[in-house]
This record gives sequence, structure tokens and C-alpha cells, in this order.
Amino acid sequence: MSTTIGASASLLLNYTRSGQAVLDAQPSLAQLLSEDATTGSQLPASATVALSDEAKAYLARTSASTTTDSGATLASRAGNARQWFDQQYQSLGISSALIGGKVAVDLTGQSRATLSAVASNAQGLFSRDESAAAATALQSRFDAALTPYAVVARHTGNYAGLYDAALNYVNAAGPDEQATKAWQDQKQALVEGAAAARANPGKAPETKNAADPIQALLGKASTGGTSTPQTSIAAVAANARALLDAQADSAKDKGTKLVFDDSDKTGQQVDFTAFDNRSLAAITLNQGSAFSAGEIRAAKAELDQRNRASVLDTLKATSGGSDSASASLALVNRYTAMSTEEKAALGISDRFTSQLVQTYQSIQATQGRLGGNASQGLAGYL
Repeated sequence: MSTTIGASASLLLNYTRSGQAVLDAQPSLAQLLSEDATTGSQLPASATVALSDEAKAYLARTSASTTTDSGATLASRAGNARQWFDQQYQSLGISSALIGGKVAVDLTGQSRATLSAVASNAQGLFSRDESAAAATALQSRFDAALTPYAVVARHTGNYAGLYDAALNYVNAAGPDEQATKAWQDQKQALVEGAAAARANPGKAPETKNAADPIQALLGKASTGGTSTPQTSIAAVAANARALLDAQADSAKDKGTKLVFDDSDKTGQQVDFTAFDNRSLAAITLNQGSAFSAGEIRAAKAELDQRNRASVLDTLKATSGGSDSASASLALVNRYTAMSTEEKAALGISDRFTSQLVQTYQSIQATQGRLGGNASQGLAGYL
């Protein structure tokens, strides 16, 4: 099954193929779409762009989960969740959803409505730890959906747009969630935050409201998002070296050698399946001068291929690439989430991310100028 990527999304894909070199070699999509490309005019930092129907749909999609229960009642959702927790405890050999303050069960398959039911202790069926775990999962999904908008806000100073996106996200909740006090407090905090952002553009409003999820999101982003130290790149490189050595030893045991070129049929082809992207980046950057030229070339080729595949998956997930605003926003999110080493290996700079943000702004502004036909997606006009 093939997926056709819209014309504008194809231009977005061109951004990703060779990182910084693309920026130097061709004009940005923002420049191509601007009414005044010759002057390179930009939107003012304080400008507020209404979210298009595509952007609203993107937020609704990211708030959904792999499990749907739209026809279920609150009581049935709560009952099913109670059974699920009990099954998890039995299979995992634990007695609580939190261990050492960390969520110990996998809630990724639970719907937003189910998580809300657990967080609000619907029917009085859930422990304090279970409700806390569900609330953590809900916040994580909110953070994942709104992080690209936070990147845009920090590049442009348009924090009102960030609050508008958050309001669209919370408004996508079902009626049972909207009936909870937590949802109502969050909604009110966002309404007040949006008003404060418009009254004082160019910086994040200091709402000092514990129910404001944007304040929590910005706080996490400014502190690196986690208190758990990341494995050092030296340790990642050492592990990658050990994995390659193990494959080389295995090849010797078979009376052959480890090779790093698909066209070389004289030995055992290197297998990067067990290597994550940061490990491939460590090899590509030759951390500690521990890797050969062949290993570096092969790791870079694998990393490039994974990046292209990930970009295509991102574009396919946004209406097959025809939803240009959502596609550019999703790409901002993807590159922001990359490790420092992966960005360096792929040539992804802050300027590159800024160009993607400008692309998103330009598409939104152009859709606004096109008026009522914006819901067709920008690709329809190209």
C-alpha cells in the first residue's frame, strides 16, 4: 500500500534529507509561500494565528490512544480499568501502580477517557497510587501533544498560540472528563493564561496557577524534562564498540569477517538492529576515536535511512502529508526530541529547527489568508 505525499509535504521532506546543507542550498518553504519573499518578511512575535482545522485535528489525534471506548459508560470504563490493574499486579508480581514514585504499569494502551476515570477515582474503585499514575499518564500525553507548540512559542514569543492549542486539546475531552473538577480547573487556568499571554505578548505569562498545565510543561522543558541523568555519550560509545566487537568475534567463529558495505559479499554484514539512534550517532561522530572508517560510514548510512523512514512516517501520520501545518509541526516535535549527538550526526542545527518553525507560521498565515478553504489543506492550492 502506497501513500501519496502532498506537494507542500514533499518540500518539508526536502528539509530533512541532509540537515544543514539543505538550508544553505535552497529557499525555505516559508520563503516560497510568503507574499513578500523578496523582503523575507516575518510574522511579528506578538501576532496571534488562529489554529486551522488541520491543527485542531492534529491535536485531537495526538490526544487519542490505541484503545477506543467511545461507547462505554463511565461505570463500565472504571470497572474494566479495575480488572486491568488487578491483572497487571498479578502478572508483574507487584501490588501498586507506583514503585519508588515511578509509574510501574504500562498505561499506553489505555484511552484518555479511561485514564481520566482512574485519575478522578470514578466509582471509588481506585487507590491513590493508581489515580496518581493515571494523572501522570494524562499529563505526559498533554506534554507530547503540546511540546511542538511550546517550541514555536519560544521561537516567536507567541505564547497565546500555545495556550490556544492547549485549549483545543482539553476541549477534545469526552463529557465524563469534562465533568471532573480537575478538567474544569485546568480549562479555567488555560482561559486565564491565554488572556494573560495576549495582554503581555512576547513572554510566557506567570499564572502561578497549579492547575495550569502549560506552566508545568514549560518548567519541565527549561530543566531538561527529567531529573534522571542521561547515560553519558562515552558510555554509549563504549557499548556500541562492545556490540561491534561481539559481531566481529561471531564472524571469526564462522571463519569469515565482519563487513560494512552491502556490496561486499566476502563476509558477515554488520547488523545494526540492536543499536539505537544515539549509539549510531556516537559511532558516526567517532566518540573516543574508537571506530574505523568503515564502521563510521555504515553507521551514518543506517542513521540517515532511519531518519528518512521516520520523516516519511511522520508525514503519513498527518493525513498522508497533505496537512502541511500539522506535518511541519510534527517535524518540529521530532527534531526537538532528538539527542544532541543525533542532531550533530545528521547536521540538524538550531537554525534548521527555526526554519521549520517559520514554515509552520507561514503555512498558518497563508491558510488564514485563504479564508474558508483552509480546511482543504494547503496542498490543494499548490
